[in-house]
Amino acid sequence: MTASLKPILAPRSIALAGVSSRPDSLSIKLLDNLLASGFTGRIYPVNPRASSIRELPCYPSVTAIGAPVDLAVLMVPRDLVIPTVDECLAAGVGGVVVITAGFREGGEEGAALERELVSRLRASGVRMVGPNCMGVINTAPDVRLDATFSPTPALPGPVAFASHSGALGVAVLEAAAEAGLGFSQFVSVGNSADVNVNDVLEYWESDERTRAVMLYLESLDEPRRFLEVASRLTARMPVIALKAGRTAAGQRAASSHTGALAAADTAVDALLAQAGVLRATTLEEMFEVALGAQSCPAPRGRRVAVVTNAGGPAIVAADALATHGLELAPLTAATQAEIRSFLPAEASVADPVDMLPSARPEDYRRALGLVLADEGVDAAVAIAVTPPQGSALEVAEAIASQARGCAKPVVSVFMTAARFYPQAHRIPGMPPVYRYPEGGVRALAALVRHGERRHDRGGEVPVVASPTLDGAVARARWGYLPQAEAFAVLEEIGIPVAPWRPARDLEAAVRAAEELGFPVVLKGEASALVHKSEMGAVQVNLASPAAVRQAGLGMADRLAAAGLQLDGFVVQRLVPGGREVILGVSRDPAVGPLLMVGLGGVAVEVWKDVVFRPVPVTTGEAFGMIEALRGAPLLGEFRGRPAGDVASLAEAAARLGALAAAVPELAECDVNPLFVLDQGRGCVAVDVRLRLAP
Repeated sequence: MTASLKPILAPRSIALAGVSSRPDSLSIKLLDNLLASGFTGRIYPVNPRASSIRELPCYPSVTAIGAPVDLAVLMVPRDLVIPTVDECLAAGVGGVVVITAGFREGGEEGAALERELVSRLRASGVRMVGPNCMGVINTAPDVRLDATFSPTPALPGPVAFASHSGALGVAVLEAAAEAGLGFSQFVSVGNSADVNVNDVLEYWESDERTRAVMLYLESLDEPRRFLEVASRLTARMPVIALKAGRTAAGQRAASSHTGALAAADTAVDALLAQAGVLRATTLEEMFEVALGAQSCPAPRGRRVAVVTNAGGPAIVAADALATHGLELAPLTAATQAEIRSFLPAEASVADPVDMLPSARPEDYRRALGLVLADEGVDAAVAIAVTPPQGSALEVAEAIASQARGCAKPVVSVFMTAARFYPQAHRIPGMPPVYRYPEGGVRALAALVRHGERRHDRGGEVPVVASPTLDGAVARARWGYLPQAEAFAVLEEIGIPVAPWRPARDLEAAVRAAEELGFPVVLKGEASALVHKSEMGAVQVNLASPAAVRQAGLGMADRLAAAGLQLDGFVVQRLVPGGREVILGVSRDPAVGPLLMVGLGGVAVEVWKDVVFRPVPVTTGEAFGMIEALRGAPLLGEFRGRPAGDVASLAEAAARLGALAAAVPELAECDVNPLFVLDQGRGCVAVDVRLRLAP
């Protein structure tokens, strides 16, 4: 697959079909960019009405070139695209970029042309970027390709960028040049009719110059393939994605807690998280993280030292660190003593190190060097407000001297005049520069998350089987399984269920309670009953036969008043002392089955403290889901209560995910509540609803 993109991303010769000499045309801008970038190969303008353009000889057609052509860039009118592609195929062109618009994005007529275009290219094995794109860039010294119409050239660097939007690509290139962000390659995928983001990611896997990836996504092509490819890539480098449309209106109707919580953007968020992709919520955040990834080594932990000449920005940085789960590093007494030796008595030498406005560039150099040498420091933030002694550039050079070659990441914040920034970007070894502390801290926090994700992929996907579920699928028994069969499924895949008995009537329920031992929980069963507690169909802590009878009679009356026919009861031994958790499965039409872990039991839709991931997940990934819950500390030790058995919860979650991956007909499942008992006692399910669909 990657070899097929080489003629597009590393061509030795380019034909420009439809290039015009009009000074206001995009095509002449593209040719000028090729020339200005110093493209190392041959350029063949194709225009039957011109003999030369920019002193390059023109050819009436691609076939008239008479020399090997790796890449053809098409800028002809839409109706001429397919005839021109036929020429390219006849001439043996290796790859095609179609800048021309008016295809799928323009209606059914354009969509039909796009399908025909793709059909012809795929029949010949030639790959295409586009249509409706702005082109491709490769800044490698042996290529120097800028086949775009961007008014701003890309700075060379280690970040690869793919975008569904050509216009946004132009804006990003302009902003990147101002911020000092450099690119290895850029691909405007346009309509992704052939080459999509997944293809480009695979190509970047083997690109030695690429150390980080930026993505602007408007859709997810082949979501499962994206998960596979992006997961491999994030094991080696940060991938930062801005996915548009996260607030799209509408929510799939569903009858379970899990389905109700799986809103439109949930599957995308889960997929990106599972792949280890850092999701940015704004363009600014995407830039911030990419700037950090461009030059910072991976942090080894969350302890950060702040060195500054201004107390206010240091406090802002400390707040930002806490907000993003980082912490101020506890500097050793020796480090503090060394810093104290050259700073005024009024300076603060604990973290943050506030050197006061009188700090000189040399003070920055010495203080930053000392905190970076401290074993208790994993990263550093250097903040400078325009210094009264020395210039901001001299401070930047001092910071760069310590950051250069250091194994710990450093980010710098300069709150100073605008003219400083382009000059700072030219300082050798300069760490990423941010205008405000929050931006630098956000980038550092993202890099920490990436580093932790790389080392948190342990465990295995459990192997599970459920003869009960297989039998129901074989007999096409669509809809909700009876409670007895749903409980059997959990037990077959290794999720413990609290002891229970079915009961056809109230007297059978009393006998079942006596067999199980009091106290018990009584649940009413009705075919149209979804959320039992809302209908008063669950009564807990029943300690005698009389209590069971009274609860059952009241339950029957309430269900009858609601127009529901009571089918029987389930009696279950009361499980005391557990923390309520929900496990669930829902099915996204694009991504497929999603596993959910959450806190809250019956109130889960109020708290909405849930995490989704595509299945299957390893036990290590299930642990990560639990840790991502806002209420995760509730599962730990607090107020004298022992920690919950989180290991058994992770195992149960991974087992349910493995079942969903193995049985595509499992449409929805709620294990709710599942009680997490004290450490060493496991977890136990007390209710489950499981629905099958073809």
